[in-house]
Amino acid sequence: PENVQYPVAPVQPRIKAVLLLSRVMSLVPMKLRNDMWNADVDFDLAAFHSLVRILKRALRHLVEASLASILLKDLNRVKLLPSGFMCASPRKEDHLQTPAVLPTFMLPRACMGIVVRHFLDYRGDPMGFQKDLAQRFPCCVQAVEDLKTAFVFWEDLRRCVDAIAEPLGAEELSEDMRAANEVLQSQQMKLGINAH
Repeated sequence: PENVQYPVAPVQPRIKAVLLLSRVMSLVPMKLRNDMWNADVDFDLAAFHSLVRILKRALRHLVEASLASILLKDLNRVKLLPSGFMCASPRKEDHLQTPAVLPTFMLPRACMGIVVRHFLDYRGDPMGFQKDLAQRFPCCVQAVEDLKTAFVFWEDLRRCVDAIAEPLGAEELSEDMRAANEVLQSQQMKLGINAH
């Protein structure tokens, strides 16, 4: 819809970088209070997450089908599975960990992408960013720490893409990520918030 104001080609490099950064980092879960999300909604991230949800559901079905195939060949192996072996509920002590033994492919909310977009678009006093973040996103328990975790995830993904770019013909993606990283690093320096 026109009201969404989605960019049309050719997309400005900074807008492209912000979209890429917010989408990638939206895959990182945040520690949230038991409260409703009472901040912005981002339609780009909602659309992106609808595609990711389909992919993750397909991957989960593949894991379940593979496990079922193995177990149907020998039902005695069922006894080897610990209880909660595919439980995707996060542990209370660490929201990034689950008791699952097999990958569950659970989709986090798009919250981190919205926080990242706010981080990238912030133009106020750098000394007031953390206070602004807490006021703007009151349902986030540890927004700055979660941002740092998202930055680490971005760095790891960039390193992986750089390693496979040439053999798999993903040079354009690698270049887009390099340009996005420049935008990210500029804002990190400005606000004094870097990866762990």
